[in-house]
Amino acid sequence: MSRRDEIDPKLAKHFAWSYVPADQTAALDAAQRAALDAQGAQSTVELPSDSSWPPPSSEAPESGEPADAKEAEIEEIRERARRLAEPVANMIGETWGAPAQDDEERFQTTRRLLVRVGRMGFDVMGFDRWPVEITRLLRMVVRCWDRLTPRLRETAERVAGIAPLVDPEAADLLVEIARAGLSGLAAAIFETEEGWVPEVGDEEALVARLADVIDDGPTYAARCVAAEMIGHFEWRDPAVSALRRALRMPSFGLRARALHALASADPPLLSTDDLVHVLRDLVKHAPPGEITDEDREHDEETFGEAVLLALRFVQPEEAAEALLDVIDAEPDSILLESRWATEALAVGFPETGAVMIDHWLKCARHWDRHKALRAIERLPDELAEPRLRIAASDPNVSMRDDARQQWLKRYGQPCPVGVEGIVGASLLERTPSDTFMARLAVIQGRVPEARRTLARVLLDEAPSREALVLLLQLVADDSESQEPGFHRDDIRWAATLAERFGAPAVLALRALAERFPEPEAFGWVRRASDLVEKGVIVQEHTAPLRELATKRVLAEDDTADLDDSLRLLSLVGAPADVLDRVMRLALGDESGAWEARKLLVAWPDKRIDSQLVSTMAVALAERDWAKLQNVAWVALGRGGPAARVVSQRVLELADESEDAVDAAVVCASRMRELGMIDDAWASEALRRPQSPLFEVAARAWRGSAAVREPLEAALESTARKGASAAVAAESLVNGSPPLSPKDRRLRSVLAGAPPSHRADLIVALCVRGAPFAVIEPYLEPLLTSADPYVTQTLSGIPAWMRSPKARALYKRILPRIVDEELRGEIQELLGEAPAPYWNES
Repeated sequence: MSRRDEIDPKLAKHFAWSYVPADQTAALDAAQRAALDAQGAQSTVELPSDSSWPPPSSEAPESGEPADAKEAEIEEIRERARRLAEPVANMIGETWGAPAQDDEERFQTTRRLLVRVGRMGFDVMGFDRWPVEITRLLRMVVRCWDRLTPRLRETAERVAGIAPLVDPEAADLLVEIARAGLSGLAAAIFETEEGWVPEVGDEEALVARLADVIDDGPTYAARCVAAEMIGHFEWRDPAVSALRRALRMPSFGLRARALHALASADPPLLSTDDLVHVLRDLVKHAPPGEITDEDREHDEETFGEAVLLALRFVQPEEAAEALLDVIDAEPDSILLESRWATEALAVGFPETGAVMIDHWLKCARHWDRHKALRAIERLPDELAEPRLRIAASDPNVSMRDDARQQWLKRYGQPCPVGVEGIVGASLLERTPSDTFMARLAVIQGRVPEARRTLARVLLDEAPSREALVLLLQLVADDSESQEPGFHRDDIRWAATLAERFGAPAVLALRALAERFPEPEAFGWVRRASDLVEKGVIVQEHTAPLRELATKRVLAEDDTADLDDSLRLLSLVGAPADVLDRVMRLALGDESGAWEARKLLVAWPDKRIDSQLVSTMAVALAERDWAKLQNVAWVALGRGGPAARVVSQRVLELADESEDAVDAAVVCASRMRELGMIDDAWASEALRRPQSPLFEVAARAWRGSAAVREPLEAALESTARKGASAAVAAESLVNGSPPLSPKDRRLRSVLAGAPPSHRADLIVALCVRGAPFAVIEPYLEPLLTSADPYVTQTLSGIPAWMRSPKARALYKRILPRIVDEELRGEIQELLGEAPAPYWNES
């Protein structure tokens, strides 16, 4: 491919110093003047760098000068450039072929030659007759790069961007640039014109040599330059293996370039395993560098573009899962975040991408909704059209305008958005009037003060439905209203609407919650619940909210704002048809379980008591202790007599089985609240430390002074392999008055306790200010344990124990700590940054 250089007439003056003497003025020929006059139509004049430079003109100039005369003038310019280049080329040749010089002499010679060539400006193109000499000058520059001043490096990059690299020796130059890791010099060579590469002769051999640099280095910077160079050549097969190995090296910059080189090949050379690996690793390890680092931004941009290219041809389901994980993880990234991941899903998995786009379009925050726009661009028409219509009627001005521009670009005509697309359009009682449409234009406009002024007028028109619908557009634009959830002191729009418009305002809030049900927390359902709880929305107006919450609870495939919907039902009253769904939620531990259990405790229909008891009995028979624990909390909270009978049986089983302890603790605590069992029952159980029921009583009566005597007596017990003594000690430490952490009996208790009970007791002692000497002998095996219960229990201990002795212990055992979160806490305390995953040096 022929190389060409572009001269921008607007920028030509900035280079004039390099080829026009300081005491002279540059004289522009007719062609240059014509180019300057036609900047709006054509901003560049292109000069090819092959033997035909400057290019012959096929047309007569505008001045009417004959073509032969113009060709003669161009030839004169060409020969002048070559005359200027010839003596310099001879000097370069003499220097290259001269006997070995010492380093200082060679550096000074190279520096002088570089300065002289730099002053030639675009006349460097005259080296088209001596391409090997200009290549060799650049090779000499590479060899003394570290000694060049920043200004000389800029000169070298400028020369490299113009020089006619059309000799096979250019391959040696490129390899040397790669090994030196000179990314700026490489960029200057390849970025002159898209698609141009130096004429290196055997490209396959060059790519193979660059692949060796990827494998051998010597640095990751060198590997990055080599990978980026390979990406400019069409024939990349010799480097495929090296590029794939690079995807598993701990350099994000190298991964990005290798990924791009593989993904942009024709056909793509990326395997499904390669793509899944880099995406999963992105979830675990955020890109390195400061968030303001331009190099990091370039690396992320390269990586992101490569993934989008790859997904057009390689679409493993594991990649979709990894992209969803990126969205969930919200990595600390400049570009590789949920917006990009959604766009990637739209490219490789349109159906999944469309679902994710729907999620963003339902979000109450405008910045979340904006995440959908770039992804919509990637969808086919049948999936993009309905989502663009929704975005084109968005309450946020910027979101709405961007979506309409995208529609215009895709379909070639304005988006046909009707009034039915605005938020709360169903509240309108008649066809909108001309006045309504004029006001809507103001509310949807870009003049904030005009919007606010009109809003104040509309508030005074309550209870007009048209005024309410117009106000909804402002309230739904969180950039203006700060709703829902984050309020300014001067105005709280949701409460103001409820106070001014009454029952219609509740319909309006429902419309907002239906249009924007996400996110699960701090959304419109929670905002409405807050207003009900505070009495701003009166009970007689809550029917629309009850209907909405009921619909959300029953929608088993959509868990958006489930917790808030259940809470809303507990405030406004739940209909009978949600009972089965609430019951299923209450018995599990998924989203909404806690709110469902609270709702069932307050359920007004006593007929559910028999269902709860039946469920308790079945769970007991199946020894499903987790379900029994949940249902017992509800059934006993309602005070049902039959539930007490089943709970009594649970306590009997806990006298024999360790597995029943957690469920029995719930039963005992609830039965104590109901007065079914008293302190005498607990004292009796605590006098038998050999029974699991001892732990049930100790935990259910934790902190109670009524059972202090049997608890203290149990401190010397070895029953249950020391577990009973540890539970007794934990209860006493949390008692009133608390057992002193310095009590000598605690040392023997700690020594004999099982690891899980010892961890619980140590946490209680730390909270009470125990000296480090009390727990030191037992801390090391716990911190280095592989038991997740033990290490999770000890999470936070480094914040409590910060003495010099504790620090010494942490430092000594740090390499053996298994739990990553616990290790991170200790590293933060010690001021030791964890070993970096990435290595960009």
